[in-house]
Amino acid sequence: MMRLKFVFAAITALVIALWLASVDWALMSGGIWSARGLLVPLTGILAMAFMAAAILLAARPVQVETALGGLDKFYRLHKWLGIGAVVMAVLHWLVEKAPKWLVELGWLAPRQRAAGAAAEPRPFADYRDLASDLGEWAFYLLLVLGALALWRRFPYHLFFKTHRLMAALFLVLIFHTIVLTPASYWTAPISLLMIVLIGTAAVAAGMSIFGRIGKSHRFTGEVTDFHFHEGNSVLDVGVKLTTAWPGHAAGQFAFLKFAGTERAHPFTISSGWANTGRLAFSIKGIGDYTRRLPGIIEVGQAITVEGPYGRFDFGSAEGPQLWIAGGVGITPFIARMEAITIAGQSQDVDLIYSTGALDDAFINEVRRAADAAGVRLHIVDTGLEGFVDLAKLAVWTPGWRSADVWFCGPSKFGDSLYQAMHADGLPAGRFHRELFDMR
Repeated sequence: MMRLKFVFAAITALVIALWLASVDWALMSGGIWSARGLLVPLTGILAMAFMAAAILLAARPVQVETALGGLDKFYRLHKWLGIGAVVMAVLHWLVEKAPKWLVELGWLAPRQRAAGAAAEPRPFADYRDLASDLGEWAFYLLLVLGALALWRRFPYHLFFKTHRLMAALFLVLIFHTIVLTPASYWTAPISLLMIVLIGTAAVAAGMSIFGRIGKSHRFTGEVTDFHFHEGNSVLDVGVKLTTAWPGHAAGQFAFLKFAGTERAHPFTISSGWANTGRLAFSIKGIGDYTRRLPGIIEVGQAITVEGPYGRFDFGSAEGPQLWIAGGVGITPFIARMEAITIAGQSQDVDLIYSTGALDDAFINEVRRAADAAGVRLHIVDTGLEGFVDLAKLAVWTPGWRSADVWFCGPSKFGDSLYQAMHADGLPAGRFHRELFDMR
């Protein structure tokens, strides 16, 4: 998380620094109108920079995946950048409109151009009204789309469709930006950043509009088997790939699109890679789509697999590790145990699997995988034993403070564990987690 905060802060600081170097301070006369002349471009540039960076991340650039800690981290940063873009857009709109409202109310004197002052160059004067109108309507649509993206009860399939409108909206806002940004900025230091950032993001937006994102990482296959565990609402799916898969590390995930469904969804791969062309997934029924999936899927059904993504890779095999899984968060650990078995390795690992929905058949699968890999397994029935805390860890794994901790499960569970462990002396860099939330 600190890495993501640093990147967000670095983007903000870079934009502000280049903006400061681009302003002709000698022309600033002071007062509200002068401040408005500074803040309108600054808030607009920040809004576009945040939105451009968010769209670039949405294109899944695997070249920087390691630097950011995995695609799951991409989407957390993407969310922060999106919120930042909306906040800056609101400020941009207010700074633009508020002084005019104050003039209409008689609370502020109209702007007066200084005697003899040269008129500001306007290379796109004929398009300024159109750019202003399009920008304002795009702003209102941005507010609606931003609110829908943050509304957790908004169905995922509708979120997916509406969120893709952001790409088209961004292209409209590029026109607004080019026409209305003061001409002096385009020959100043800020121009290079904006040209590169907006230009590359425009390409990414086009890829989104035409469905090209992730195309080079897509592979085809078919469903070979599936089993639904009613006790915990987990669907096990086996896949046989018919095109060459590059292999994956335990803990990675992929986007699956079953034939007859309209979109791809991300799921963790629950099998190790043995170069057989076979993959397994364990899918929890927690949303409208995943709850319907057991009734949709069938053996022989065509499937598209996009991936692998993620950097939840369990680090070095040296030294003790503590794995903590909550619910369907067990899947990357199953994959890792299978990978250990396939490689004939041994590792000092304790696995705590916390679940409130025990299913005997599924638990037996986990036990077999743990036994084969030599992993010490602790099953926690939260309905009987409550949630995992430091007191329980002290009993089950007394040496947890010297271990690397790997967590996958509900966000609030992970937050509470991290805070408690960190307060008890565990360095932040030894708590690893997957932020498996694409909204």
